[in-house]
Amino acid sequence: MNRKAILRVLVRVFIEDGQLRPIWRFFLSVALILAAFVIAGGVVGKAFHLEKGHPIELAVAFWQSLVSLVAILAVFKLMTAFFERRPLGSVGLALHPRWWRELGHGLVVGAAMLLLAVALEWAFGFAHFTFTPHPVLWKGSFTFLLFAVAATNEEVTFRGYPFQRLAESITPAGAIAITSAVFGFAHFLNPHRTWISTLNTALVGIPFCIAYLRTRSLWMPIGMHFAWNFLLGFFLGLPVSGFTISASVFTAGVQGPIWLTGGQYGPEGSLLAMAAILVVTAYLSFTRSIYTSEEMKALVFAPVTTRWPEPPITIFSAPPEEEAKRD
Repeated sequence: MNRKAILRVLVRVFIEDGQLRPIWRFFLSVALILAAFVIAGGVVGKAFHLEKGHPIELAVAFWQSLVSLVAILAVFKLMTAFFERRPLGSVGLALHPRWWRELGHGLVVGAAMLLLAVALEWAFGFAHFTFTPHPVLWKGSFTFLLFAVAATNEEVTFRGYPFQRLAESITPAGAIAITSAVFGFAHFLNPHRTWISTLNTALVGIPFCIAYLRTRSLWMPIGMHFAWNFLLGFFLGLPVSGFTISASVFTAGVQGPIWLTGGQYGPEGSLLAMAAILVVTAYLSFTRSIYTSEEMKALVFAPVTTRWPEPPITIFSAPPEEEAKRD
């Protein structure tokens, strides 16, 4: 085989319609995300080292999540501009007219999923709760920011650009299976994890993916993810994926088989939570209350006619009608 033939084969493998194939864009984005996490960890570690302090574990987690989120968004900005010729908002972060409703719907669904799981534990006598008398407002504010950034970071990572290119390559079902499995194993090193907690973490990735696919927006899965973690840790005082929050509205007492309570990992490690996850998965799959807005359809699916299109919605600029008013 001569050089020209080899070159033609390579072009067919890597290039489609004059662009790098989606599957290779997926692998490239994963590599860049891993680099972003490594760089974020190094930057935050160096910053705390220079301070010569003894940082709280959750404070380190917050800053690592924030720095890595900024780095990942920068990666997505470059990739969407170069490969898809679309704005960053096309990955699901556009402030379209329905974004706040989707976020609110996600908050409600995430809270309902959590409360269903915990209600089952309470009904069977495995959990009880007492009100915490000491003030928790300041710590609650930090916990709010921590889980807001962490939820956004994880959803952008696992349901953002890489997931979208993988779904384009191997079908949405295949992308859901692979990314949800990786999502589960990403929590495998968490303290007090069990095989049930790993399975549940993978399973909960499915409704998050469905919420994205039905809206083509990340606001609903971000809301679901945040509501679960924040209410679980700060409101109910239960462990969140093996980590305990120092201040909470209620103090929880849990006793019973680990496979039904999750033990020190939290409800995410119980079969009761699995039942709640499956109920919410069915709801998101069949409800008619969620759908892709016309704005997101245009942003994600409309043909690109110019190298640098003027998008109908972007994440870092005002809507077109507001720009018109200014002019």
